[in-house]
Amino acid sequence: MPTTPPLAFVYDRCATRSHAMLELRLAGCRTYAERQGWDVAGWWVDFGDEALGGERPELRELVGALGRVVMARRAFCLVHHWNRFAHDVEGRLALRRRIARVGGYSATTFGESDEREGDAGEARVPAAQVGRQGPT
Repeated sequence: MPTTPPLAFVYDRCATRSHAMLELRLAGCRTYAERQGWDVAGWWVDFGDEALGGERPELRELVGALGRVVMARRAFCLVHHWNRFAHDVEGRLALRRRIARVGGYSATTFGESDEREGDAGEARVPAAQVGRQGPT
């Protein structure tokens, strides 16, 4: 019996006025999802200042929608690259944990996924990379 492919919830953020790179990343997500045979639930993008802070209203909406679907179907957040969540490791993990808490997982168009890593990949991040590093 064929299995139902997971449902991709695409997320990105754009703090600049130019959306050229955003459009390329989203096209990359679309192409990657098609190649994998995944259905796309929708597209969530935070813009401007909302793309920089921890609140991320569009990501919050994505997490809510994903949480409502994940009971009936495997679902995950697809980003072009992990830094689409945040450039710093702590921020990235915090946002990926939001998805994990509702039963989803996160993946990139580079074939990376935290699906089998428990709480958003904590075990994969060496302790030396977490937090601010003082001068050496």
